[in-house]
Amino acid sequence: MNEAIIEEWAEATAQAYNDSLSGLDLARVPKAVRAFIDLYGQSKDMTFNAEYSPVDYFEEHPASAIGSILDTPEALELLEDEEEEALEDILGFAEAWAEFDSNQQPDLGISEADDEDADW
Repeated sequence: MNEAIIEEWAEATAQAYNDSLSGLDLARVPKAVRAFIDLYGQSKDMTFNAEYSPVDYFEEHPASAIGSILDTPEALELLEDEEEEALEDILGFAEAWAEFDSNQQPDLGISEADDEDADW
């Protein structure tokens, strides 16, 4: 995926959260869902990009927003049946993407400087 489409995924995620981390903005969920569906249509055959992540643009990954929508009955009431089904399909893609992004992070272990019990 290129940087522009990844940024669009982040914008859709921010849309669902109303640009905050205080939870879903139910009034904005339907528009965010339509954006997720459209973006998935553009992205599903692309490979993930190790250089860019949606969390470079917004603190939550699309997988978190999609999972929250699917776990919130009030949000699901705002969606058409086919939109809910599409989101369920997209969730697998988004979770795989989140896992890919997570695997791109360096594995930060404990350094010897952090080991207070070291015998020097």
